[in-house]
Amino acid sequence: MMLPGLGPTALDDLASALEAGRLRAPFTRSAARRHVPEDMLDEVLRTLGELHGQSFTAAQTALVLRKLAGERRHRQQAADRVELVWSGPDAPGTSPRDTAVVIRGLCGAARRSVLIANYAFDRAREGEALLRARALWQPLADAMDARPGLSVRIFANVERRDDAQYAQLEASDWVNRFRSHFTNHLWPGQRRPVLYYDPRSLAPDPGDRAILHAKCIVVDDTQVFLTSANFTQAGQQRNLEAGLCLENPTLARDLTAQFDALVQTGALLPIHGDPRRPRNG
Repeated sequence: MMLPGLGPTALDDLASALEAGRLRAPFTRSAARRHVPEDMLDEVLRTLGELHGQSFTAAQTALVLRKLAGERRHRQQAADRVELVWSGPDAPGTSPRDTAVVIRGLCGAARRSVLIANYAFDRAREGEALLRARALWQPLADAMDARPGLSVRIFANVERRDDAQYAQLEASDWVNRFRSHFTNHLWPGQRRPVLYYDPRSLAPDPGDRAILHAKCIVVDDTQVFLTSANFTQAGQQRNLEAGLCLENPTLARDLTAQFDALVQTGALLPIHGDPRRPRNG
């Protein structure tokens, strides 16, 4: 990395000095000292000398420095948009954003696409616990029903249990059980998201199983939320969980591409069912 110790303001000042002729070859410590910190003199002089030795003019070197300054400003702006997100009790003197609030905001604001990866799902089937579980999904369900063009995909961990009473169940039975519970109990909307799972989680031999443990949300190929919290009432409102929310289109596209590639190779499979069919009941 060129001149890692100089921030964008110092790089712009150095570029201005070159453009105005206040700093010119042969570059000297006394001339450079007016524009850069003392501890950076040697590195700056070496870099300027190398560029001059490669036949860079003062204007060309200034252009390189201004481009470098712009990139560092962009990285700093991106870093400033990273927010700490938290579930559970807050520490004194801190004010991280609340996990449930962030998720509701992301889902409610989605216009084009939402990708969710989630490990655990609420198992409630009735009563107050089910109402709380459904409320977590309500903002996303409302967004889907209000915006027909909104595409929502959920990559889920489908769990296989080894209790004796389930010994006769095949992998397809567990997939159907998961789909039925999600669509008939947890999901509160008319349009349904497209569900995917990792078939390795359902291997008959427990030693061969793998779990889909990723927990993240990508919205409109721009917003990314990476978190330890599951899309459950406990994960969002009770457990101690930490996450980061950031606006980063490059990361959003890269993360989406990872899941897309696994779908294309068959490593992740769709949970069949018509996502357009209204929920019964």
